[in-house]
Order: sequence, then C-alpha cells, then structure tokens
Amino acid sequence: MSFRKALGCFASGVTVVTAMDAAGSPVGLTVSAFSSVSLVPPLVLICLDRRVSALDAFERGPFAVNILAEGQRELSNRFATRRDDRFAAVEHAPGHNGAPLIGGVVAAIECDTHEVIKGGDHSIILGAVTRVDVTSEDRPLLYFRGAYAGLA
Repeated sequence: MSFRKALGCFASGVTVVTAMDAAGSPVGLTVSAFSSVSLVPPLVLICLDRRVSALDAFERGPFAVNILAEGQRELSNRFATRRDDRFAAVEHAPGHNGAPLIGGVVAAIECDTHEVIKGGDHSIILGAVTRVDVTSEDRPLLYFRGAYAGLA
C-alpha cells in the first residue's frame, strides 16, 4: 500500500513502552509511533494498535517510554514479537511510577496517562510526563523504510 510505504519514509526512533498489567506483571512492546506533544505541560504520545493484548495497562497507566540505543536491536526485536515473557533475561527495574525501566537505554520517560483518543485502528495515548532520565550519550536506534538505520 502506498500510504504505508510513504509512512516508512519518515525515520523514527525506536522505543519499548512498558507498564504493569492488572495482575502486577510487567508488559511491554516495541513502538516507533512516539512523539513529544507539549513542553508546558510536558506531554508525549504513543500510538498502539487496539488489538494489543495489554492495551488496557497503557490506557490506564502509568507507563514508561524507554528510548533504545543503537546497540539494542535485539531488544527491539524481542519486544516486537509475540512471546510469553519478553522481560526474561532483560535488565529492568521499576521506575518511580512502577513501570519497568530497561537498562542501557538512551533515555527513559515516565508518564501518567493523561488522555486516550481513539484514532482508527489505534489508541493515541497522551502521557503526562512525571519523570525523565537521560541515561546514556549513546546514539539512538532508528527505523527507516522497514529496516534499522543509524545516524551518519
């Protein structure tokens, strides 16, 4: 489809968004549909397919956006595929809001869910930023035209 191909021409960073489900288990998935919305108040957005099994955990919040480093392709792939325990053997710890923060990322942004907007087959989740931690000076992991890319 040409629309999907055109969207692939927009380079984006790669994140793993994380939260805790109703049973208290960590959930997470790879997301490139992430953006800043506002500096005052600090707001970000993530867009999640409404078929995501843990969608309610993100819509309810809190959640964290873990911005992946260039060397974390395997981590991106791990959270992009269906598996029983995506967090097995992944360095992580609870953030201040309880959502898992992943080790080795470029930055972590902790959020409370501010608003959820239905947009076609996706939920647009606005997050009110409660804490930010820039953890590394590494280069970010990028995605462009269906493949990982790097900065020149």
